[in-house]
Amino acid sequence: MRKLLVFTAILLFAGITFGQASKKSVVVGTFDSRVIAVAYYNTAGHISYVDSLKTEHAEAEASGDKERVKKLEAIGEASQELAHKQAFSTWPVDNILETIEGEMPEIAEQAGVELIVSKWNIVYKRLGVECIDVTDVMVKLFNPDERMLEMLEQLKKQNPIPLEELEKMEEK
Repeated sequence: MRKLLVFTAILLFAGITFGQASKKSVVVGTFDSRVIAVAYYNTAGHISYVDSLKTEHAEAEASGDKERVKKLEAIGEASQELAHKQAFSTWPVDNILETIEGEMPEIAEQAGVELIVSKWNIVYKRLGVECIDVTDVMVKLFNPDERMLEMLEQLKKQNPIPLEELEKMEEK
């Protein structure tokens, strides 16, 4: 009976050990959404978009099209508010991620991750889940120059501004 109990205990221990060893760990890619926002909003493509809105606004003003002027001003204000929330707080950057969504599988493959999420959206992580920062790989897609890369490194060291505080700052 004692031999059977010892043998069962050994089998049980071996089964648990083997089960844990064969269990694949989860590797998650994370990114700092603020860094992604600042990199994106400083791209030639986005700057060109803003310039075209400014040109269109000037043309609408010159032609006396007050309705178009008002609409363009609302677009500009909304865009600026969104950019501030994304660059200084932890507002989602879904509009920016849409511009690089085709590249995400390659980023995940390169980093060896199964999932990519904003680092600000992790509310729980069990022991054994590994997080790998893929921010820099994502930023490269926006072709930042050295000056911008230095600025982004400094941003990473700063804490995000709580959204409520940012909104109060914008009201002033």
